[in-house]
Order: sequence, then structure tokens, then C-alpha cells
Amino acid sequence: MVLTEVEKMEPEVFSEFLMRQGHHVVKTESCYWYDAQPGFYFYFPYHRLINPGQDELDRIFWGQRSIGVRFFAPMDCVGKESYSIMCSDKHYDITSVDAKYARRQTRRGLESFEIRTLPFRDLATLGNPLNHDTLSRQERDPGAWNEQKWREYCEAADGLEGFEAWGAFSDKSLASFMVTFQMEDVFTILHHSSATEYLRFYPNNALVYFVTQLKLSQPDVHAVSYGPQSLDAPESLDTFKFRMGFQKMPMKQAIVFNPLIRPFICGPFHKAVQLAAQARPKSDTFRKLEGVLRFYLEAS
Repeated sequence: MVLTEVEKMEPEVFSEFLMRQGHHVVKTESCYWYDAQPGFYFYFPYHRLINPGQDELDRIFWGQRSIGVRFFAPMDCVGKESYSIMCSDKHYDITSVDAKYARRQTRRGLESFEIRTLPFRDLATLGNPLNHDTLSRQERDPGAWNEQKWREYCEAADGLEGFEAWGAFSDKSLASFMVTFQMEDVFTILHHSSATEYLRFYPNNALVYFVTQLKLSQPDVHAVSYGPQSLDAPESLDTFKFRMGFQKMPMKQAIVFNPLIRPFICGPFHKAVQLAAQARPKSDTFRKLEGVLRFYLEAS
């Protein structure tokens, strides 16, 4: 695929978004990498399936003093079998939504809420209570998004081409929102939260349906992405997305550790991390680390 000059710049826009939040970004032959966790690098664009060579990985391991990397690869490459959650139906409409579990709810949500974009400066104020609600429902630490971190996230996206904030509103009250970014021809839902008090009126259904249909009707959007299978959440959390017409796109999640670290990544170490995660079930750090180790060991 030959990219236009505008498309070539889009990963650079996402780089700017990450750097505004204090991340370090490195460009290599196949992609970009950033320090998603201290010492651990993740790649982007997320929708590209890559197979980096050892020289490319060594640039991250040794040049950035990284303990490990994570990326998505084609099915004939190394890694654990997994999937991305995508919708590429250019004829997406209400019949694309599951008739038994989501179609009625989506229609009700569309009747109850106004779907529109909102400025990131407004989302910085309105969004964090919804983050807290969502994290609490998922039995995760509500403090994972504090006011300062959320404000920095919104400020990082503000003014960058391709970033949008979408909300489902009941009068002036925000019931659900998404932060999105289009990179190349894929429109990605980066962040999605909702207020518990409005869930019975289905704002999430309305928001996802409205935005997905709108974006897939545009000629420069090939697919809408909800991201990959989570490392640290049960598959049941993705049920809503599948009912809204999204599908599993097979790929492999590859986790590669620095050769100096690799000998220490073993079953007993994973077991210790599992116990720590069970002792602190709301800890994002232990849950994500357990997921990384599990994916790595299952692919070995």
C-alpha cells in the first residue's frame, strides 16, 4: 500500500500525543515504539502486523535499555494466538447489531441520548468521574486515573489532527464518552468510559453505533478498531463489542524479553506474580505484569 504524505505523518501525530505525556518514542524500520511501562516498550501503529528482525529488537533492548517489548504479528510468526477487535463492514447499520442482545438497546439509547463531539478541554473536566465509575464496575483501582493524569491525557490530545472526543449526552450531562484517533485508514477507539447511573438507558450502545456507522461511511476509513484482546481482562468484557457488530481478527501477540532477563522468566516467577495479583486484585501493575508473563509463557 502506498501512503500519501498526510498518511505518512499520522504516526508522527500519535508520537506527539505520547511525548506530550512524557513517553519516550523510538522509530525503527517497521514501526514506532514507546515506553508503555517503565523499561517495557509497546509498538504502534497498533493495526499493523509486524515481524521485526533481531537487529530491530536489539535497538530497543540495548539502545533503550528495555527489559522487553510487545507487538502484534501475523499468524505465521512467533507469539500467542490472539485477536484484534475490528469492524470493517462498510454497510454497517442497525442490522449489523446483535438482534437478540443489543439491537433494541441500541435503538433505545439513540432515542435517549444526543451523540456529538466535545472539546478536550471540556472532557478534561467531565470525563474523570466516568473513568472512576468504569474502573469501579470492573473491580479495578479507580485511582488509576487521577485528576492530574486525566487532564494531561486530554491536554496531550487537544489540537492534534486525527484526535476526537465523542460523547453521549442527556441534556448537558455526559453519560458515556470515547477518545478516538484515526491513523492511516483505521479509526481507533483509544479510551471508553461511562457513568453507572445512565447504563440502564444504554448510552454505550448509542455512542458506539453512531460513531462506528459514521466513520465506516467515510471513504478514508477502512475499519474501526476497538483494540486487541486484553492481557489482563476476561474475554467476557469484550462481549458487548461483539454484540455491536465487531469481530475477532486473528493475529498473534508477541512478547519478547531482553536476553539478559529471559532466563529469569519462568513458571515459578509467574506463580509468584499471580499470587501478588490475587493479593492485590485492583492493582493495574500486578494484573498487567501477570498478563504479560502468561502470554509469554503460553507462546513459548
